[in-house]
Amino acid sequence: MLAIPFPWFTLSILLILLLKVYLQRPADYRNSVIFIAGCSLLVLMSALRWQFDLIQLRQLQYIMAITLPPLAWHCFACFTGQRLQQKIAAFVVPPTLALALNIIAPATTDAVLVLLYIGYGCALIRMALQSSDTFIFGRLSDSGSTSSLAFIAGVFLCFSGLTDLAIALNFHFYRGQQAPLLVAISQAILLPFICFAIASSWRPSLPAGEPVSPSEESKENNNDEYAQTYLRVNTLINEQNLYLNPDLTLNVLARKTGVPARQISKAVNLTLGCNVSQWINGFRIDYAQRLLRDTALPVTEVMLEAGFATKSNFHREFLRISGMTPTDYRRGAVENRVPD
Repeated sequence: MLAIPFPWFTLSILLILLLKVYLQRPADYRNSVIFIAGCSLLVLMSALRWQFDLIQLRQLQYIMAITLPPLAWHCFACFTGQRLQQKIAAFVVPPTLALALNIIAPATTDAVLVLLYIGYGCALIRMALQSSDTFIFGRLSDSGSTSSLAFIAGVFLCFSGLTDLAIALNFHFYRGQQAPLLVAISQAILLPFICFAIASSWRPSLPAGEPVSPSEESKENNNDEYAQTYLRVNTLINEQNLYLNPDLTLNVLARKTGVPARQISKAVNLTLGCNVSQWINGFRIDYAQRLLRDTALPVTEVMLEAGFATKSNFHREFLRISGMTPTDYRRGAVENRVPD
């Protein structure tokens, strides 16, 4: 019976995830595609290296291994408001030092690689957990997707770093006798994780129909300055219908209203207890509800008119806010309509 190593299973599932992201095309799909493609190539090099053990494959695997963490970090850092100099330094300096140490002190290669993966992985996890409003250059309608993918990428890098550490220690103490088993176990653990990423986008949201309410801490910390900021921005959004722009970002909103992005985010959070993306989607769903009640436009056209770019995001937000699907909402509106 033909035996297929675990890395090939992982590679096939990564390719499925790559296809899924490409077909759904969220706001950050290009960066996501680049990162997942890099993961796929690295897994492919790993599978070939364990089967053939060629020096050329080892060198290619190492070069790709040190480029993947900064590439993953850059894919999401480009949506943040971090200074350009800081982004360039974080993207270039660590992998350059890793290459230099590989040439000068080859014995440190494994340790440097582990630090590189865990360092960038922790940076991505921290970035994802801060807030979806951190990604000020990403579309507000897809901010949850960006945060979720950043978290998944960070966990993936940390897990890969710990796996490399375990394999390096095995080679040091046991001459790599258990290394193939460690690779198989790591891939077996990674497989359900990737499958879950395919089945769910990991977008945390409130239960359907539950209104967003400010926390006790938010109520206590609320003050006149942020309340006035919220009212000012809220008025401008309604007057100019800014929420109908499907490519609206927090950065664009800040430029249109003349209020810094960070101040808008904090004002909305303290006043409503939600992030800017949920707030803007509330305007969009309200507009979509009016179209569903008063027009005969198809649901897809209503989605586009309301400023949503993807069906999945529209249906998820509509269900969260209205407690029902757009089709059920229209049906209920028609049944409850009072005759003229």
